[in-house]
Amino acid sequence: MRIVFIIGLALILLGRSAASHAQTTPPLVITNTNVLTMNQNEVLRQQTVRIEKGRIVALGAAGKVKIPRGAVVVDGKDKYLMPGLIDMHAHLPGAEGTQHSLDSYFRLNLASGVTGLRTMRGAPEHLRWRDSLRRIAALAPRLYLGSPVFARDRSYSARKGQQLLAQYKASGYDFAKYLGGLTVPQYDSLLADARQIGLKVAGHAPRSGLAGALAARMTSIEHIEAFVQAYQLDSVQFRQQARQMAAGGIYTCPDLFWYQVAWLEYAPERLQQLPGLTYVAASVREEWLAWLATESQQLLPGGVPTASHAQLMASLKAYRQAFRIMHEAGVQFLVSGGDAIRGAGLQHERRAGFAGGNGVEPLRGPAGGNV
Repeated sequence: MRIVFIIGLALILLGRSAASHAQTTPPLVITNTNVLTMNQNEVLRQQTVRIEKGRIVALGAAGKVKIPRGAVVVDGKDKYLMPGLIDMHAHLPGAEGTQHSLDSYFRLNLASGVTGLRTMRGAPEHLRWRDSLRRIAALAPRLYLGSPVFARDRSYSARKGQQLLAQYKASGYDFAKYLGGLTVPQYDSLLADARQIGLKVAGHAPRSGLAGALAARMTSIEHIEAFVQAYQLDSVQFRQQARQMAAGGIYTCPDLFWYQVAWLEYAPERLQQLPGLTYVAASVREEWLAWLATESQQLLPGGVPTASHAQLMASLKAYRQAFRIMHEAGVQFLVSGGDAIRGAGLQHERRAGFAGGNGVEPLRGPAGGNV
């Protein structure tokens, strides 16, 4: 049976926060479909789902849910309905992000069932995009916006950090993004000031590493380097740090598929055959493949692994060991697919990213959420 993910529900809901849209949208009924929920490990088969004013108001066996007059009815036979996914580490098109066109970027996400994006490198235009998309009820993922990044800055001071945090919160960013480069005292004061005004901070680990991020109570720690370093430094202490993360509700978004691609764990020839690549604009695909060719020349000249490539493979192996420790400790993972194959990458990360082709059954963790 061919599985088709119905995203019509998400498309109806996206951007419908305004009361006028909710009032004028007719009821949507999806009949005779198979429902995948997020709280049980079974498929609810032959279900009817009714949505009114942006809310699911009824779900039950086909024929048991009333279809109101004037409803839009979608036949879900032999199809599957699931909640929209959220890509938790995205970079919007522009100077600081992917080279997709904005429309293509959004549509590639929706086509893969990604109905929410947590963006990690903010800009003022992102606020305008988010507000405009909500106002006109556009077919686009819902945006959760990170601020412009905090990074190395010779003019940086605690006072400047306080001013920027207040500005970003007032502007409507959902959280502050820490990229790196601040001294340990600057980072610590930034996190303390953000906590005081109620603005969460997500991003790269500071110079003080995983221990520093945990002590400062960072909301989420992105990427794998800090975890590899901490695990390799002291695996026993790392187990305690994992328990500390779980107890403190500190998330992590490894963005592992990006590392598998960038560090050439996949053969370049295999990457070019990945599902989803054919839907990417030719100009973007060519740029990505050219970058990949450069990486291959540096790490695998003539197909022979360099010492640098061997070190990267060792880091991936160490991360998978660290991942298992965190998973067993109850650390909550945020899932992202990277920006090379927009939308489809999330499916690769969820299906096999944490196993990495090493013969180990992938471990499952939460697939998103608003941080």
